[in-house]
Amino acid sequence: MASILRRAIAACLACLLLAQLAGTAPAAARSFEAVVLRVKDGDSIVVRESRTRRVHEVRLAGIDAPELGQPWGIQSRTALRRLVDGRLVTVEVTDRDRYGRLVARVWLGRTYVNAAMTASGHAWAYGRFLPDAAIRSGHDEARRAGRGLWSLPPEERLPPATWRARAASR
Repeated sequence: MASILRRAIAACLACLLLAQLAGTAPAAARSFEAVVLRVKDGDSIVVRESRTRRVHEVRLAGIDAPELGQPWGIQSRTALRRLVDGRLVTVEVTDRDRYGRLVARVWLGRTYVNAAMTASGHAWAYGRFLPDAAIRSGHDEARRAGRGLWSLPPEERLPPATWRARAASR
């Protein structure tokens, strides 16, 4: 019985490894080191995997940053650039979004980049993309302190989806 179980586990692990190598494994099974090639906006980066040299667009999980054309959009992108551009990060993939981007937690050493963006007031905690306690507490702390986008007048402090909807209706 034990040998059958060991063989079944080995077979499952082999299948997962083959699927990972073929790029068909579930996104949540992946973690890798990468260099940040470009910061697109306050919640999206382009990275090159250190091991495979593959390039990926990554959406930071659990946060939503202002669009570049809306108030605080440029400041948000600048903050993320200062933090990660050109640096080696660890990407912990949690999902893939409808645009094909990897959705991930990103770490710069011990700094949890996703949470750092909300704590500095450069992004909102975004419930749809699995916010965790660090992201949520950073969001709440920045809001209370009036940091970053929370320093804007309330009418300019619109989440991106609301801002896009208003812009489309004009």
